[in-house]
Amino acid sequence: MKREQKRSNVVVTESTYCNLYESLVSAFDTLGVPDFEKCGLISIKINLCDARTPDTGAITHPLFLDALLKYVRDKSGPSATVNVVESDATAAIPDLFIKWFGFMPILERWKARYVNLSRDEVVTKDVKGRFFRKIAIPKTIAQSDCFISLAKLKTCSLTKISCVLKNQFGCLPKRRKIAFHKVIDDVIVDANLAMRPTLSIVDGIIAHVSTKGPAFGRPIPSDIVIVGDDPVAVDSCCARIFGFHSHFIGHIRKASKANLGEMENVNIILKGFSREPRIDPQFSALECYLGKMVVMLRQQ
Repeated sequence: MKREQKRSNVVVTESTYCNLYESLVSAFDTLGVPDFEKCGLISIKINLCDARTPDTGAITHPLFLDALLKYVRDKSGPSATVNVVESDATAAIPDLFIKWFGFMPILERWKARYVNLSRDEVVTKDVKGRFFRKIAIPKTIAQSDCFISLAKLKTCSLTKISCVLKNQFGCLPKRRKIAFHKVIDDVIVDANLAMRPTLSIVDGIIAHVSTKGPAFGRPIPSDIVIVGDDPVAVDSCCARIFGFHSHFIGHIRKASKANLGEMENVNIILKGFSREPRIDPQFSALECYLGKMVVMLRQQ
């Protein structure tokens, strides 16, 4: 049954890392966010996809996590358990990256705990999805009162963009996620059916573009932060910023059909911008196609 359609709000705010905390407060006040005082367990999914420094735009910037944790801790108080989570992947070793790129002092400052989801206990969830009927998800996320997806604004050779919806693909505890690349759009949808975020945030202060995304593209200083409580609406907005139509991005279109959010009925609220920002994705359809062929050949 199609859920009753309602307009989803997405806040697009101009920000640098220097004034990020104030920008987040303003965006959250405009959007309306969960009552963190009532949340005993809060989990924040960051993006550490490869051994790339934060200035490349490929991974979560420590300054963004610092500002977000300050906000969450200010609102939740000292008693809440706050987890910062990531999982192992084919090219990702988050246990090392969390140390290499300066995250540990930030976690200590805000009394947050790092959890590797690949070593977490799992629970099985019925999703009756596009690829999975049942899916194993980390217990930490399943038990969270508030689940925040902190994504990057990136292009991707497989999916055109890699923003909020794909960030939940990164929550799957399986290390060799490359095994799902042939059906990645369907698996992204199923991951979000099982782990739909309460709050979706995209760091586009430094965006990451080209067909070599989401790890080896080019950094583009953009000063953009996108916030919403509907991950489909947020990703649709990200697609627009890159000049893509969300109908032609498989995981966004399929997520909308799966009632995970609104793809078109979106109210974009601008803060600091006189018009919707645009970023040249420097994206070649031919390179994208050839990249997909290489992935499929590697899996045969």
